[in-house]
Amino acid sequence: MANFGPDLAKKALDLTFHIGTWQCHKFREKIFNRHDVIATDLAREYVRIAEEQDHYAANLTLLQLGSLLQRADLNLTEDDQTLKQFAEKRARECRKIKQAYSDPSQALIHCIEISEPYDFPNPQKSQNSDDPTPQINRYCDEKWWLKQVRTLKVQVIDQVDRALRKVHKHANPYCGKETLRHRQQQKARNRQYLESTYATNQNGQSFSLQELSDLSVSNPSIRRAELMTRISGFEMVADHLGHVGEFYTLTTPSKYHPMLANGKRNPRYQQATPKQTQKYLTHLWRLVRAELHRRKIHVYGFRVVEPHHDGTPHWHLLLFMEQSHRTEVREIMQHYALLEDGNEPGAQKYRFKAIEIDKEKGSAAGYIAKYVTKNIDGNHIEKDLDGNDANKAALSIEAWASTWKIRQFQQIGGPSVTVWRELRKLDHADNPEVESLRKHADAGDWAAYVLAMGGPTLPRKQHPVRPAYETMTDEGETIDRETGEIQPIRETRYGDTPQPRLLGLDCKGLFEKTRKHTWEISQTQPETMPDDLSFPSTQTTQAINKHRERSADAAQSKRFSARCEAVAIRPLDSCQ
Repeated sequence: MANFGPDLAKKALDLTFHIGTWQCHKFREKIFNRHDVIATDLAREYVRIAEEQDHYAANLTLLQLGSLLQRADLNLTEDDQTLKQFAEKRARECRKIKQAYSDPSQALIHCIEISEPYDFPNPQKSQNSDDPTPQINRYCDEKWWLKQVRTLKVQVIDQVDRALRKVHKHANPYCGKETLRHRQQQKARNRQYLESTYATNQNGQSFSLQELSDLSVSNPSIRRAELMTRISGFEMVADHLGHVGEFYTLTTPSKYHPMLANGKRNPRYQQATPKQTQKYLTHLWRLVRAELHRRKIHVYGFRVVEPHHDGTPHWHLLLFMEQSHRTEVREIMQHYALLEDGNEPGAQKYRFKAIEIDKEKGSAAGYIAKYVTKNIDGNHIEKDLDGNDANKAALSIEAWASTWKIRQFQQIGGPSVTVWRELRKLDHADNPEVESLRKHADAGDWAAYVLAMGGPTLPRKQHPVRPAYETMTDEGETIDRETGEIQPIRETRYGDTPQPRLLGLDCKGLFEKTRKHTWEISQTQPETMPDDLSFPSTQTTQAINKHRERSADAAQSKRFSARCEAVAIRPLDSCQ
């Protein structure tokens, strides 16, 4: 944590000594000692509230924060080693329960009872079976418990930072310092793991997972390039079809915002978390989509979710539609945006904003580009809208999204990006229709791809090419799509059936295989590697493409194709 030391609780007590009764002092002492690493922050907020209101309000706030930080015997301000010990203890208890009950249903009930005081989500039961054993196995695994604890901790700490007025434009925008620090450490651990873990196929070709990650949409540059390619493609489709573009912004009622723009506490705030706020916006959009469907209005485009300065999410939507629907779509959006607390001050002005995309002033893609860049890595822009360094702001926004499990970008309408990525892995397709689509995808022409797939509003079940997943029997066995052979049952580490694997593409019942290798994951790199399987030295997409053009070695080209297949995406040629 940011503040740490044996005397922090005493310092916090000294700061609040003059406030309230001796019972208040005892109450504060208990909480400050329990959460000493943030005791001084708690004390400063306690003093602020006592001075602004009274010591009763300060006690109530401190009690609420203490309840967030302490779940039964779980103290979320403890260090990671203590949290690991907690996870091990709960897993042992569940293993004892599993051994004590012959009926798995009874064992599951008791495991749930152990988990309930901590508000952890219960493991979902297997889709193909009513057997609760996989759920019980998760409860018996200390890794499962530790993951739940770590997720809860980082969310609670960020929410407490918001409550302590530490997340806003005049302090730390978007997320707390501890949240950002935790995310940076997590990314460092992930990178270390990826660099030391290798994927090896049946031909002996081996790559570190980090090298594969650098070629996928996990790479911010590639992610940004692909998003802008798809957005620009949608705009070209709209121009071709005579459609118009609209840029909408949806924000939430005042009660979801902890801070005002001036850095002061919002008196209407009702303790909503970013996750709860995102749930509200998702529900609002679901209502809008349902109404659009009832009126047979089709829209397509992209949605971007980003935080306000205080960590409250809001949405930007770039949507294309028939010109005759523009006014109707605006009315629907505004109606649902103001459905909750629509009469509060500022609601009419801020809750829904609509901007017509004027082609004479600039492209739709150019308008949304700054929001895409701001939410990925901040490259190509110097400052965000609040005047913060864009690169640093992007780090905080990414940490915010990761902490609260918020999907930042969502395509609305249009064909599957999974099919697009699978097509880009192929060098050639025997099926003429697939080959035509492959050429569009390989050229990075999203507009041509959309039109060839039937247009931006065609239901996906009617698309000519769809993702092809492995076929599974009711017993969990898989059927080889090429030979028809029954493959052995695969299980996860918890004993349930994994999700079907993506194998290729389905074009009107004809299968086009895109996953041509089987891969094994290991923590050590194979000792013997063919001499002709060296990697391109660069990591950027453009440099890799130049490397392919220069390479005349067939073995090198084959290895590069396998490498691209492993990351499920070919290098982007025209998306820079």
